Amino acid sequence: MASNALLDSRLHADKPLILDGAIGTELERLGAQMDDGVWCARALAECPHIVHRVHRRYIEAGADVITTNSFAATRASMIQHGLGEHFQSWNRLAARIAREERDRSARAENIFIAGSVSTYGSFSKLDIDTRTRYFRSQAELLTNEGVDLLILESLGSTVETVKAMIHATSDLGVPVWVSLSCVRNRDDGAVNFGIEESGQSSDVIEEYGPLDSAVKDIMAVGGDAVLMMHSVRDVTEDAVKVMRDAYAGPVGAYPNAGYWTRPNWTFVDQVTPETYRDDAAAWVRAGASIVGGCCGVGVEHIRAVAKALKSP
Repeated sequence: MASNALLDSRLHADKPLILDGAIGTELERLGAQMDDGVWCARALAECPHIVHRVHRRYIEAGADVITTNSFAATRASMIQHGLGEHFQSWNRLAARIAREERDRSARAENIFIAGSVSTYGSFSKLDIDTRTRYFRSQAELLTNEGVDLLILESLGSTVETVKAMIHATSDLGVPVWVSLSCVRNRDDGAVNFGIEESGQSSDVIEEYGPLDSAVKDIMAVGGDAVLMMHSVRDVTEDAVKVMRDAYAGPVGAYPNAGYWTRPNWTFVDQVTPETYRDDAAAWVRAGASIVGGCCGVGVEHIRAVAKALKSP
């Protein structure tokens, strides 16, 4: 496990930290079968060699942070789909696979493992105490397996739920990055806390209020960085500016491209690695110190970003 001080120093260096890209959709690209219930978590049991390959490819592409394949392996989703008995083993395996690939790298000491704790599954149907216990249980498994930080992936969640995630994880001895999805209001152009997977191809849109208010409210509870996740690329630069103005700590961004049609990802709204590289440079100029990608954003995008933003 890397030291918290090393991660903090890298966050405040001149060059941004490069987060990896999508895990689930990259597994899909490489042939892993997605599951209707637990999505990409099934790959841990059925094709762990592909999970290894995804992490290895991101490391080779220049990522500084690789994320465990635990996004869909939440206690809520696994119980819901009759896989609760595998909750502990799958999360431990997700962390071990990432750690093994990091340790094989020639630059292992400069690569950090982010343990994904998410709201995937039926969390909205649970009371707040149960949600908090479930978040805690996943976070403890990942930290006990040696992740360097926790990344709270709160896709489509309320402020109350995100706060519960922070309360559940803030005392585990590793940095906590808080990831929020956002959307641009189609009437007034404001950047709001919410979810929209694809501005061109998906009609799924939910808005929960101004992003700046959500960031202030959430980060007052705790957390060591705030990131925009799984949102359309065109709103990213403005979202970074909003988060930068609302929060004094490190800010990051990892948008998506496309949308989900259970259990597979629809690879639309695709962008070239060169365009994604140029966009990422704009996010850094806007104040981001962490940049990566979410669903639909793959290895070649991260390679282009790393080559450009880590150059002397």
